[in-house]
Amino acid sequence: MRGAALAALIGTALLAGPVRAEVIELFPSECDASPALEDLVGPYRLSVFPGTLTDGVRSVAASHHSSHAVSLILMGEDLVLQDISGGPAVSFRYVGPDEPGWRGDDGEVSTEELAEIVGCDVNRLPRLIGSGTTMADGGQVSFTYRLMVWNMTPEHAALIGGMEWSGGGVTVTRRVMMEAQ
Repeated sequence: MRGAALAALIGTALLAGPVRAEVIELFPSECDASPALEDLVGPYRLSVFPGTLTDGVRSVAASHHSSHAVSLILMGEDLVLQDISGGPAVSFRYVGPDEPGWRGDDGEVSTEELAEIVGCDVNRLPRLIGSGTTMADGGQVSFTYRLMVWNMTPEHAALIGGMEWSGGGVTVTRRVMMEAQ
């Protein structure tokens, strides 16, 4: 029951963009259990879904959907996302006790809906955060990825969450999913 409800919720949310994604049945990770970083290493498909672009006064839909290959590798003790398409590398770490609770509703899926499916508060799922800066269109852009380890089995891994990019007075927030390949 829980898997079917999750597939319907995630499938509906992920198919809302102009490009249709394959429906994947995901099973939530264990609450309060973080896999070793080396268990997350490997090739992934990063899907970035429609979101919102805000300039501080107004918000507009950012409807573009993209999907491309990335890899998670270990560099020392850091889990690093390498973007095959040339995007910036992002170093991830598990969220520490100083990180406030994650709450949100992107109009498709809320953290409360995810909590119902998981059976615990989403802040008890393994959470990774990565941030940095890069140059784009001649200006500096800051970004933060917040990912929850959603599905962790010996055969499969998936991470879901969101990203936020800010620069030049504009902020873009989008839902993201990474599925092991």
